Amino acid sequence: MNVLREILDWSHDRPVWQREALRRLVLNSELSDEDIRALTEICKSAHGLAEQQEIAPLAKEHIPDNTAGAAPVSLVSIFHHRGVNALAEDQTLKFAVGLTVVYGDNGAGKTGYIRILKSACRARGQETILGNIVSGTAPLAPVVAIKYKIGLEPGPREWAGSGDDEFVSRVSVFDTHCAAVYLTEKTDVAFRPFGLDLFDKLVKACKAVRAKLEIEQGALASNALTVVQAQIPEGTAVAKFLMNISSLTRPDAVLVLGSLAPEEEARLALLEKSLLDLQVNDPERLIRQLILRAGRVRAFTQHLKDMDAALSVDAVAAVFNARTEGRRKSEEAKRLREATFPEGMLAGTGSEAWKALWETARQFSKELAYPDKAFPVVEDGAHCVLCQQDLDHAAAHRLKQFEAFVASTTERELQRIRENFARLRKTFVELRTTTEAVVETLKEIRIDHEPVADAIAAVLAANESRRRSVVAALVDDKDFAADSPILVSVVRETESLAGEIEARIKTLRTSATDETRKRMTAEAQELRARKLLAINMKTVLDDIERRKKYAAYGLCIDETKTQAITQKSSAVTKTVVSQRLKQSFRDELVNLSFSHIEVELKELGGTDGVFYHKLVLTRAPGVDLPKVVSEGEQRCLSIAAFFAELSTADDPSGIVFDDPVSSLDYQWRQSVARRLVLEAKTRQVIVFTHDVVFLLLLKQFAEELGVDQFDQHVRFLSKGAGVCAEELPWVALPIKKKVGHLKSGWQTADKLSRDGHQDAYEKEAKYLYGLLREAWERALEEVLLGGVVERYRPSIQTQQVANIADITPEDCKAVETAMTKCSKWLPGHDQAAAARAPVPGPAELKADIEALENWVAVIRDRRK
Repeated sequence: MNVLREILDWSHDRPVWQREALRRLVLNSELSDEDIRALTEICKSAHGLAEQQEIAPLAKEHIPDNTAGAAPVSLVSIFHHRGVNALAEDQTLKFAVGLTVVYGDNGAGKTGYIRILKSACRARGQETILGNIVSGTAPLAPVVAIKYKIGLEPGPREWAGSGDDEFVSRVSVFDTHCAAVYLTEKTDVAFRPFGLDLFDKLVKACKAVRAKLEIEQGALASNALTVVQAQIPEGTAVAKFLMNISSLTRPDAVLVLGSLAPEEEARLALLEKSLLDLQVNDPERLIRQLILRAGRVRAFTQHLKDMDAALSVDAVAAVFNARTEGRRKSEEAKRLREATFPEGMLAGTGSEAWKALWETARQFSKELAYPDKAFPVVEDGAHCVLCQQDLDHAAAHRLKQFEAFVASTTERELQRIRENFARLRKTFVELRTTTEAVVETLKEIRIDHEPVADAIAAVLAANESRRRSVVAALVDDKDFAADSPILVSVVRETESLAGEIEARIKTLRTSATDETRKRMTAEAQELRARKLLAINMKTVLDDIERRKKYAAYGLCIDETKTQAITQKSSAVTKTVVSQRLKQSFRDELVNLSFSHIEVELKELGGTDGVFYHKLVLTRAPGVDLPKVVSEGEQRCLSIAAFFAELSTADDPSGIVFDDPVSSLDYQWRQSVARRLVLEAKTRQVIVFTHDVVFLLLLKQFAEELGVDQFDQHVRFLSKGAGVCAEELPWVALPIKKKVGHLKSGWQTADKLSRDGHQDAYEKEAKYLYGLLREAWERALEEVLLGGVVERYRPSIQTQQVANIADITPEDCKAVETAMTKCSKWLPGHDQAAAARAPVPGPAELKADIEALENWVAVIRDRRK
């Protein structure tokens, strides 16, 4: 099965944002905070909570063709500057390819180095690194570094002691805690084929996106609708509507229910007044009061109608048109006058003042002087009514001209126009927009309808300003200004008020029953509820939008559920890894010769994209394994589980073991040692141990299997624990290295002698003779007996027996002589004072060491 192609096919049915996440994971391995933010926005955009995002879901072209494992990671060294447990400062612990054995007694500092490794490498359980808390001073912050190499890279890389390092974390650590986890807990598959980890990472992305969505959804949790619901009368249609409001509620339904027509507003006002009216003790008296009030409002309405008519656009236009027409006719009359009266007449003849004089003379003539005669009287003997002189022919002719002028059509029309203009002008001048009756009626209206009263007062003021503008233009003989106040009418409002009062009167006369009152009350409640809904319309609409968003976030959060991912991960893991893991565990038990108890890895299903296994007894799966097997068997099973887990990886990076044979007897030590050395043929294996026997077993198998082996010795010295050296302890050194160690010790002793420190020299020389005796014992096993039998090894190498057939008496004599001399200088061998011989000098000591070296060389050369 190609894991990535299987994931690609499966992803087609996943939400778009998850497909985008898979693409980013395939290309970049990890998701950054910015990736999580972008994926959250993509998830939201699918449900209308964000703008549409540009996406590129996982597709065939994103799947790499090469799925081979990465280059292995191997450790080069650990540098401890300071701050870890009681480790000495500035120590470097080195590692090599193949097998590295780090030996140290208990308390030597091995655990401190293991804790450093566990903080950077893969381990089932990390530990907090403490400083030197027993030093009596404040512990220093840890300063460490791990150098490592990747594949065939020429130079090492470095982990500086903090943060995650994707490379060094590929090195695995096995210790006591790891062993306990394998035995008592369910464990995930830590190493997976390339691509299988996408499920884990996708689950992690789901949780991160879900966390962001839940925070944003939580901000929408507050419900402002409860405040509105508390105001709405119970049992009304609005109350029921709000009770059932949801994310699916249509906003237009709210708009319809919360919009009152003017007729409904008026009906509510009437109902509220009528219900109050029905509560009075003397309905008849109230009816009479309302009839009077209705009459006053009707009269007020008529006043407003008259005012509207007087100040209407047509009325204003009429007065200014009359003025204009008067001007035109006046000019026409002037031309007629000039044509009628000859030159020489007094100035102003024919003018308005003259006409007034003429009309007065007419009145005098008709009423007093010549009551029965037509004016002007110009017959013989007649007198002028103005100067009362006799009229000659010229004077009589002049008076007839005057009368003809005055009686002409033009003059009559001019007179009519002037009279019309004066009448119209008088209408504006004498118009009273506000009277005492108006003021009193307005006060009465204000009692129950203050907003209407305010509107009427504003209209009266505006229309008064319009009237004054008209009058001012007429007085100043100017045109009516275009920006003058326009006419505003409130006749409809006052008529509505009058109608409301009359309706109340009707209600008082006809609605005395309880049923009618209940019906009116219910109707008023419904209208009040709708009015309150209108007031809170924005709150309700906002809450519907909030609910829609909240529901949309719920859909987004549903897309972050991990069950489907876990199911797919479990299925693929079971197919690709689980069977391989179980078979590898069985193989490891065979490698460790563990067959007396039937134990197997059992599948436990998956959670959050991770598939789990657990070690169980085949014949008693319900019994806890640690209750049945011994400590040594437990450690052996844990190592088998660890190696089985490694077998599922395509990554041959290094592995580290901390005291892998703790609690193991010799049988299991040998099996584990051989298994570790076998693993060192294909990857770097680092073993920390305090067990000399196990150390020698590792070296033995490394030699037998041709594995390069590198030694490190960790000791506790005066400057602290963890002091590193590349030389193993004396007891574990082969004869060649023991000789080298003796030569190095001789150089120190020789210098003491040359510097005159005789007592120090003698002490050092006696110590070296003790080591030399132990070296002869080692040479006896390793060289003379050819390794047929060795201490700490139960087996006898019978195939080497033929090699010892060449042993000569001289060989044996040399051993006896050397051992006797060395024993003479061992501490505890007291000599008589008289027999006390001086300690051999540097030259003699050197010769004794060289004697051992030569004896070894001769025998080995002989057996080549």
